[in-house]
Amino acid sequence: MAGIEGLDQGDEVTAEQMARLFGAGLHPLAPNQGDYPDGQLAGLSAQDLADVGQLGRPYKVYNAAEDVSEFRVLVARAFEEYNEARGLPGDYAISVSERARMRTEIATILFVNEFGREPADAREIAATIAKNSRPRTTAVAGFDLTFSP
Repeated sequence: MAGIEGLDQGDEVTAEQMARLFGAGLHPLAPNQGDYPDGQLAGLSAQDLADVGQLGRPYKVYNAAEDVSEFRVLVARAFEEYNEARGLPGDYAISVSERARMRTEIATILFVNEFGREPADAREIAATIAKNSRPRTTAVAGFDLTFSP
């Protein structure tokens, strides 16, 4: 409970307080505009109201489009072009071996662009595929605190 001013170990926490903490990353006892009659907070902007009870930095919101690597985009385009060249819908199923061949070709090109040489072995290509296949961000929405109602 250190750092959460206004609450002590063993205090009851309401559903509203839990929603503020886990849903918005705010102090559980942060003020709501409705808690203050006669417009005491009327002069504050929405950002100022949020800042009043902010615990740490606000939760980051990542754009899913920014999280897609160049490799994944190139592979998706290659799959579509492969199917369209055969008169099939762009999202038509492609055999596992053909998908692996296309991914390997694209990974080899990216490897050469990055390192200025051909990959020495299959391990370097596999590492390039693995590195470029995973999401760029590893967002953490919050940290676990245990409260007992």
